[in-house]
Amino acid sequence: MGQNQASKIPILIASSIKPLKDTRAWEKLGISLRETNRYDLNIIGFSKKKQENLEGFKCFPSIIGKSTKWKRVLSQLRFLKTLLIVRPKILVCCTYEYLIIASVLKPFLSFKLIYDVQENYLVNLDLNPSLSPFQKSRASQIIRKSESVTGIDFYFLAEECYTLEMPEKKPNLILENKFAGKIRLKTASDYSQKKDFRFLISGTITPAFGILDGIHFFNSISEKYPGSTLRIVGHVPLKNFQKTIESEAKKNPFIRLQIDSNPVEHALILEEITKADFTLLPYQNLPAIKDKMPTKLFESLALGTPVLVSKNEKWESFLSQYQAGFGIDFSSGEDAVLTFEQILQKQFFIKSPDQEILWSSQEKEFLQVISSLH
Repeated sequence: MGQNQASKIPILIASSIKPLKDTRAWEKLGISLRETNRYDLNIIGFSKKKQENLEGFKCFPSIIGKSTKWKRVLSQLRFLKTLLIVRPKILVCCTYEYLIIASVLKPFLSFKLIYDVQENYLVNLDLNPSLSPFQKSRASQIIRKSESVTGIDFYFLAEECYTLEMPEKKPNLILENKFAGKIRLKTASDYSQKKDFRFLISGTITPAFGILDGIHFFNSISEKYPGSTLRIVGHVPLKNFQKTIESEAKKNPFIRLQIDSNPVEHALILEEITKADFTLLPYQNLPAIKDKMPTKLFESLALGTPVLVSKNEKWESFLSQYQAGFGIDFSSGEDAVLTFEQILQKQFFIKSPDQEILWSSQEKEFLQVISSLH
């Protein structure tokens, strides 16, 4: 028997530029809460159209259509209005942008405030080459002011390294971006007889994520293995960089783009991972990236797709448990091709990944925290 809607505890999960069907806010936090049948669930986030429904959730758009600077300002007012409509007992802020309004209204609406720290936003400013020193300084001030508000009851940290980078964010629970689904069991396999390959780069497409190195690596590979393809699927937040990617892709007819200035459907990315022979993660070894665990690592392992990742001890150690991927220097041209050919002589997935790569391995602790706050 379902719990009466009036007796359910109202929760609001709030993002600004992340989509309503965000892989973390909705697929992980939201669906885990929905399965308990204890909560009246509300979610605010980016939407391509005015009305968007998610089963078991009331949806409120933060931004409709393409995101602009003024729409992001307007999203603050939408958030304020949504808070007054929902009057949650628990508010989960998935962005620093809403923390000031949340802190101001908390005494009047009497909710518990959780900050889901998805990024180290201050460090991430160094990843955006389009910011002038003035813009970077201003953004830094806004982030610091927002994240230092009073009244935050609990923190979820999306990366283990955030406990060292942001030690002031306590009490906390580490909730990594593990795969929200089931492991696709895969027997040990090898590609030693294959003559062409399907490579994939997906997710957020930025210079720091090494996309150009990935393209140059593929260009070298396609000379040796003609008929191979590279799919680039994802969200390009920097307009000028999108033009660069499009220009580079035109030079090789075997590079196929499906990119957008707005986030693409996560289901599409997962579908592409299952089709690929290799997921490419050519991240640059920068302070803002090197200690994190990319979502694509968990997703690729769960879906049985081997990974080629930039040289990084943490990532390579994680992959080596299952022989599910290998480190490679994407910028080294001919050496990278030689490394790739050596990798092809190995068997992949000699051990099937276990439950530690799944969101469900963290779900119980997450729900316990939520339950303790009401």
